[in-house]
Amino acid sequence: MKTFLGDMHDYIYESEKVALNVFSNRKELSSGFIDVFKNNQIETIVLTGAGTSNYSAQGVRTFFEKVLKIPVIVPLTNHFIDGEYLVKGKGLCIGISATGSSASTIKALDKANSLGMITMALTNELDSEVVKHCDHVLFLDHGVEDVSPKSKSFICEIVTLMCCALETANEIGSVTSIEYENYSNRLEKTVCNLTHIAIKSDEWFKQNEEEFKNCNRMLLVGYGKNFGILQEGALKILECGRFQTCFYELEEFMHGIYHSIDKDCYILHLGNKSKYFERMIQLKNYLSEFTTHQFLITSQDCSNTIQDLKINFVDDEEFAMIEYIVPCQILAYRIAVTKGINPNKPSDPYFHRKMNSKFI
Repeated sequence: MKTFLGDMHDYIYESEKVALNVFSNRKELSSGFIDVFKNNQIETIVLTGAGTSNYSAQGVRTFFEKVLKIPVIVPLTNHFIDGEYLVKGKGLCIGISATGSSASTIKALDKANSLGMITMALTNELDSEVVKHCDHVLFLDHGVEDVSPKSKSFICEIVTLMCCALETANEIGSVTSIEYENYSNRLEKTVCNLTHIAIKSDEWFKQNEEEFKNCNRMLLVGYGKNFGILQEGALKILECGRFQTCFYELEEFMHGIYHSIDKDCYILHLGNKSKYFERMIQLKNYLSEFTTHQFLITSQDCSNTIQDLKINFVDDEEFAMIEYIVPCQILAYRIAVTKGINPNKPSDPYFHRKMNSKFI
């Protein structure tokens, strides 16, 4: 039985240090991943996990494909277990479970084993159940995170996977040495910005605390490579604040969702640097006719109000999702506390035991 004695806010502020440690030790941490690629003709990668772990996989998928030059599939665990996925050639299945206890992730690895795929677990617990069901183990190395909602482990999963992909691409020659150095420098610069973002996010929440206190329905809207962050951000706010929270890709929002917006609806826009940013502003302006509770997180030039969080994000095309999750995590924690909820502890500590969803 977990103790849940830690504090989510402290762990958010540890993210930069943990991610930098992963980056500094990336060659050692990724050595097993590199060996799998060098010793096998990997033609397809499956990244799978449940909840937060699935969303980190969503976050890295396009980078994996870009630098490794092979297709990457990111199914939900049960979709992979029950589906008939056409895995081209020799496949590698990576099951992501920070705690190493996710029952569905373990079953997905069992399915991959039955298909003759090479299997690998990405976990922070080297003596956990998940390592018994795979050929290889990748160590997350994010330290203790003794709370229910995970924050630094999510960022650590993304950075670890991206480092594995980049180091492997450099080793097998699917990126040039110049490209490798460029990506490495940009990733390090992004990671070094996380504490600054957390501080600014805390300040932003304090300015809007009274308004957030009354929130009972929130929608997150975004686009592009931030899609995994929309999913994880919505999960964290729902998990901590325990009110209705949904996420929508920007263009999908146009197809029916707008009908449900009223004066009590809160909308959080993630406005990363993109050709879609002006489209988001267009939507935000339209929705102002129906609700005053709109909040924009961005580094882009726009009409700045107290509700908007304008930060000096690095806003890198490949790595911005690592930055944009931090304000969502801070918001999730702070909005729970202001509503009188302890976000560190689950509403039912025996849930996974009752549902057999984790090996406990």
